Amino acid sequence: MRWMVTEMTAIVSRRTAIGLLATSALLPAGIARAATGRLYLNAYGSRGGFGVAGFDAAGQIRYSLTLPGRGHGFARSRDVAVAFSRRPGDYAVVFAVRDGIELHRIAATGDRSFCGHGAFTPDGRLLFATEAVGSTGEGVLGIYDAAQAYRRIGEYPTHGLDPHEIRLMPDGRTLVVANGGILMLAGMPRLKLNIPDMNPSLVYLDSATGRLIRQVRPDHELRQLSIRHIAIDRHGRVAIAMQYEGPETDQVPLVAWHGGPEERTGLRFLPIPPEQRAGLRQYCGSAAMDDGGRLLAVTSPRGNRMVLWDMDQQHYLAAAGMSDVCGVAAQADSAGFLVSNGLGRIASWQHGLKVAALQSSTGWKWDNHMLAVTA
Repeated sequence: MRWMVTEMTAIVSRRTAIGLLATSALLPAGIARAATGRLYLNAYGSRGGFGVAGFDAAGQIRYSLTLPGRGHGFARSRDVAVAFSRRPGDYAVVFAVRDGIELHRIAATGDRSFCGHGAFTPDGRLLFATEAVGSTGEGVLGIYDAAQAYRRIGEYPTHGLDPHEIRLMPDGRTLVVANGGILMLAGMPRLKLNIPDMNPSLVYLDSATGRLIRQVRPDHELRQLSIRHIAIDRHGRVAIAMQYEGPETDQVPLVAWHGGPEERTGLRFLPIPPEQRAGLRQYCGSAAMDDGGRLLAVTSPRGNRMVLWDMDQQHYLAAAGMSDVCGVAAQADSAGFLVSNGLGRIASWQHGLKVAALQSSTGWKWDNHMLAVTA
């Protein structure tokens, strides 16, 4: 996620008027008080280091927790959450959702590094983390037992390179994993070694056995579409936000959906006006469904914009501009979304409201992902 300063603008379709409503300024860092109701988690960076904060729907910080390095995404189960380090990551921190107290710290093991995301089983007993094998780049899911202080008890292959986001499907058993398809090795952790021959895929796995249920790939001519972020709608369909590693002038789709583990067809791409597709600059940074599971929001920090689709009708609704925006999570009662950016700002993106200027914040730079939780 980059940090830049540009004006925030609205880009609205004829069908739907969408806007941004500024929230109140954030409270000073270091607050740690118990919270109730819906909270939002977001990693941040500052001159003082890195951390994760919990804040309410008004943007008021309820607590902050120091992290040993740059954070990325989250997993949550009941009263705990896990903050994962940015890939190639060497830690994950388990903390109490209500007050941000650190409970456990998980170190990456052996030749494995964390890839920024994870998911729990419904009972909270097992945590699955996307990981990469440093010597080969192959993807695995590390399996951690919460009852044994998050001891690593095994792993499953993800059947691809560069696994990133992972979600648990509504059946409570199937895991869906976004394999980005990019080869990176431990000795050159940010160097992409196979761009001409990428092999991204969306993979469904049985969480109880690791069995591969289904693997879905883009067509060969779209092999440079790195599958990275996913969200699940109210019908159990998987929305997919991608990043294109080919030329910026190529006109390729960036947002797709798939019908789930029983669906035998390939990816289906969501419509978007050409000017909005070009405005994403080949990069989608995060995806989230609204509280009702109908509206899909996708953010692009490179494109400085957010785009909205109706998944029931599978049509484009609108877009709005915000500098370096990436974090996005549902507000309560289908009221819209909260969004965050690399300038340390938080905004409410609601229907029927116009764009308003954002307030200044603590100076923190919010990282890529936001998670809504109930404390």
